[in-house]
Amino acid sequence: MPIVPPSKLAHLQSNTRNIRNVCVLAHVDHGKTTLSDALLATNGIISSKLAGKIRYLDSREDEQQRGITMESSGISLYHKQTDVEKDAEYLINLIDSPGHVDFSSEVASAARLSDGALVLVDVLEGVCTQTVSVLHQAWVENVRPILFLNKLDRMIVEWRMTPSEAYTHMQQLIEQVNAVLAGFWEGDRLAEDSRMLDEAKERWRETHGDAPMTEWYLEEKDDSHIYFSPEQGNVLFGSAIDGWAFRVNHFAQIFAEKLGIPSPAKLQALMWGDYYIDPKNKHRVLNGKQLAKLYGAAKVATSVPLFVQLCLNPVWQVYENAVINVDQEKIDKVIGALNVKVHPRDRRSKDSRVVLTAIMQGWLSLAQACMSAIVEQLPSPCDAQPLRLPPLVHKSAKSAAESRPAPKNDVEKALYECSSGFSDAPVPLVAYIGKVVSVPRASLPEFSSRKVQADRVTMSAEEMRAKGRDAVRRELALSRDTPTGTPLSVLSPSDTASPMSSGITTPLHVEAAPEASVDSLAEAVDKQLVLKESESEDEILIGFGRLYSGTISVGDTLWAMQPKYNAKDAKTLPFLKQTTVQSLYMMMGREFVQLQSVPAGNVFGIRGIAGAILKSGTLASDAQACPNLAAIHTETFPIVRVAIEPINPQDMDKLARGLELLNQADPCVQVVSQTTGEHVLVTAGELHLERCLKDLRERFAQCEIHVSEPIVPFREGIVRQSAQPGVVLGEVGSSGRLLAIISKASSKSVDTDDARAKPEDLPRGEIHTATANGQVSLSILVEPLPEKTIHFMTRHARDIKRVVNLASSQRRNRLNAAAEALDEIDVIASVDSDSDDEAKTTKPSRLSELGPWLSTRIHQTFNRAKGWEPHRVDHVMEHGLQVLGPRQVGPNMLIYSNQVLEQSGRTNSSWYKQREHNGRGSSSAATPYLSDDESDSEDTPSEGVRSANTARDFEESINTGFQLAMQSGPLCFEPVVGAAVTIKNITFNPEAAASSDAIRSASSASALSGQVITAVRDAIWTGFLQWSPRLHLAMYTCDIQATSEVLGKVYGVINRRHGRILSEEMREGTPYFIIKAAIPIVESFGFADEIRKRSSGAAVPLLIFRGFQSLNVDPFWVPTTEEELEDLGEKADKDNVAKKYMDKVRKRKGLFVERKIVEHAEKQRTLKK
Repeated sequence: MPIVPPSKLAHLQSNTRNIRNVCVLAHVDHGKTTLSDALLATNGIISSKLAGKIRYLDSREDEQQRGITMESSGISLYHKQTDVEKDAEYLINLIDSPGHVDFSSEVASAARLSDGALVLVDVLEGVCTQTVSVLHQAWVENVRPILFLNKLDRMIVEWRMTPSEAYTHMQQLIEQVNAVLAGFWEGDRLAEDSRMLDEAKERWRETHGDAPMTEWYLEEKDDSHIYFSPEQGNVLFGSAIDGWAFRVNHFAQIFAEKLGIPSPAKLQALMWGDYYIDPKNKHRVLNGKQLAKLYGAAKVATSVPLFVQLCLNPVWQVYENAVINVDQEKIDKVIGALNVKVHPRDRRSKDSRVVLTAIMQGWLSLAQACMSAIVEQLPSPCDAQPLRLPPLVHKSAKSAAESRPAPKNDVEKALYECSSGFSDAPVPLVAYIGKVVSVPRASLPEFSSRKVQADRVTMSAEEMRAKGRDAVRRELALSRDTPTGTPLSVLSPSDTASPMSSGITTPLHVEAAPEASVDSLAEAVDKQLVLKESESEDEILIGFGRLYSGTISVGDTLWAMQPKYNAKDAKTLPFLKQTTVQSLYMMMGREFVQLQSVPAGNVFGIRGIAGAILKSGTLASDAQACPNLAAIHTETFPIVRVAIEPINPQDMDKLARGLELLNQADPCVQVVSQTTGEHVLVTAGELHLERCLKDLRERFAQCEIHVSEPIVPFREGIVRQSAQPGVVLGEVGSSGRLLAIISKASSKSVDTDDARAKPEDLPRGEIHTATANGQVSLSILVEPLPEKTIHFMTRHARDIKRVVNLASSQRRNRLNAAAEALDEIDVIASVDSDSDDEAKTTKPSRLSELGPWLSTRIHQTFNRAKGWEPHRVDHVMEHGLQVLGPRQVGPNMLIYSNQVLEQSGRTNSSWYKQREHNGRGSSSAATPYLSDDESDSEDTPSEGVRSANTARDFEESINTGFQLAMQSGPLCFEPVVGAAVTIKNITFNPEAAASSDAIRSASSASALSGQVITAVRDAIWTGFLQWSPRLHLAMYTCDIQATSEVLGKVYGVINRRHGRILSEEMREGTPYFIIKAAIPIVESFGFADEIRKRSSGAAVPLLIFRGFQSLNVDPFWVPTTEEELEDLGEKADKDNVAKKYMDKVRKRKGLFVERKIVEHAEKQRTLKK
């Protein structure tokens, strides 16, 4: 087909009804890019013979080398539908997406920009882990899918299946996919039922009071429309590599007349399922029961279903004659019977696949079948947006199966109608930017070297200079078009920064007269913007977005809303910025076609948002009325961290600029700048890390960098087992840092030099400590929480966070990016597929009822737990539990005894309301220091001493000490999991306060608060180590598909990496085993390469983060019993895996690590005789 000119594609953008926005989703290596190549060939972009080989949309070098897609990319295609009454022209905006789990964020962006999806499934591998993930992503985004069963050629050539066997196998496969969709539907229905029940109860209370509700029933809803069914036309069968595909309607149109059926649609309804041609009357179709009634059950067993007879048998015959048993005479007969045109060169080819491809492409064109399915089955933007946008506009809406809601204002009306507006009647403009990509400057048409060279050939020097002057004038006029009526109070401080093309925001230095007008000031700013733009780098940031309403044009000034912006919250104004559209593009894979305007319903590229939108955001003409569409659901989060520094210190600025650009160009990456000046890169996995480092070296920073070993998060916990004797907390310096963990010493308290040493009769984990000046003494008990409690609190971390934020009187302003990343890791770790069904069905939808529900459920998890008597649990959950940690949401508890509650004056308050009663509010773990107003207080010594005489005065200090101890445990300064800290008693010593030494040492109440914080933290550490400590490892779930020949090698690699097998099953009808294993992330680096090498490429693992798991090994374990000493000796040559991990983390953090050092090397000798 000849190349379709871009002007024709641009013209089709205005016909919204004939636009289809579709993404291609699948598990890795299931054929997405090969399918995309075949569709590209229809527009003459590549040759049909190169489809599946050139991988056109994989524009990166490493994508071509690895053979997998790493970045989603879009392209616009032309399609002419000829099988309708009147030929219609369609614009297909196709988005190819990655299949590897490390790049799930790219899938999320592609799904948000699309209205439909082509979901590919390899018929041999079946439904894999990422297949479920992409189906869930499509479900969450309310994207209508089409199922493509790919690689049917392998069933014929490799497995040598008969058509009937293949039909049975595909039936089971479609049922598996539909079972996944049924699970999604059931989950949403349960959540909706809970919400409807809460609303019905509320209405009942308003009318009937406390009387029991009797009049309520659940409305039944039909779910048949969500499933894949070949007779409905939403399932394709084919082989992307051989270039063919079909739907059952294709064969229904061919055979309807031959079978005497008046309508192809009637035959299509019978083409899938238990239907057969009547053996005696060839013009009649019978179902299984009718056939058995007429000819007996034995006839049903030997008969061939209609789908096999009409669809699969002809395909099998072509492969049999062209590939398996090559017969040129039969091939000629097949070509004649099918009436396809095959070039004589292809007929003479010695490669049988060339002949086969030519026949199948001419008979069952893959592109024609896919394009027709997209046009007929997927909605246009006008039909899709009323169903997809309500959940985004109104966050609580559930419109997957509801009717179209009525718009509430002009913005919603324009969004639901997908209105482009007119020049005399404009509509509000709303666009969503799904991702920001970095492209080489030369790739853009306005900076293309080819364009410049062509101009130089055809234009004189004077003409070129005149053209340059005109371009400068246009840029100046463009930059001055920013409205001057915007009040300065609306703009955030960062709006006075210049967004360079590299994504770096640099301060603007504008010199203006004291009485300068707003216009003159804006003009000065614009001049610097133009200057900075002219000095742009080699990489330019382009936004990849979707226009939902209005028409966007070059030169428009729009508001850019980042995901955290909320029009109702003035504190979020820094996340609202104003930007000017510099260029618009039609995305054509590796190339960009410049546009002057884009109407609603299209996907597009935009230049000019650098600095205004980092990863994703919303563009709008009215920031107050437009909803923020930037929140996005993704299936993966960054977990692997590395520290980065330049080899040449002079390149530090380049590295900082490159990291900033990488952070904007990759939606899943996180860049954290530590207080020490260290740059930390956080990625989703090993492959994602490799891609980011390659981009950083070659494109963004363009300098050599040194990368540390991957930094993997750990957690610390305790269990109710006998502790290793002789393990104590070592010396604690004035800064509070743990300097050593030592063994072979008697059990002591935090301070071993005074009378505060732990008495032998104290319970395990109980510590008596005091401040350095002796004014305050505390009795603290540390003990482990039950496993069920830990699991429940971890699973419901998001709910706890919502409750805590609701009760909080002040927000946590000092959370840095690292703390937020750790929060997300813990939240994602809480998402467990084995979550209890009861929690899903009974969790209230109202936020005000969520706190009591969580409290009740936590109380139930203590049932019959060792060491937790019922009366004590009642006390804890009724009013003893004060706060959770770390960061107020972790699975650790700070509990006050009755005595301390009486001292503080509060004896009846639920834990989720504590922050309301705390007066000033807790400062949380993210602020391990006093608040600014406290630290700057100037209390006199006597006032400070006199005021600190009740337990209530120490609440904030105790909470801060608790949060610090939970944030950094004693083993290796990693967050703690599953610890309950009880403050049993607080004693104020007036004699110590009255002494002059005490007064001199405590110059203010702030100094005393700091001493309480330190004492609490160190006491918790000491009590922690009196139990049996454990490390919790971040774990991957590893899914591997392998044949029986390599199973032993796969198991060997998993065992060497300290992994364990969770399950193993054989996929029915295939020679493949599906192995599910768990492997520590710290051992996973290089795992994929090793397992591919050991299995000769037959096994490919897929690693997905699953959470944290306790390593049941005491890091301080040494042989003690006679048997252990006899087997292992005193030195215990067997490696202690937990100690190895602990020492590795401590060494990285600069903490003390016990090592054996050779003091007198000259005295060593080798005993060989």
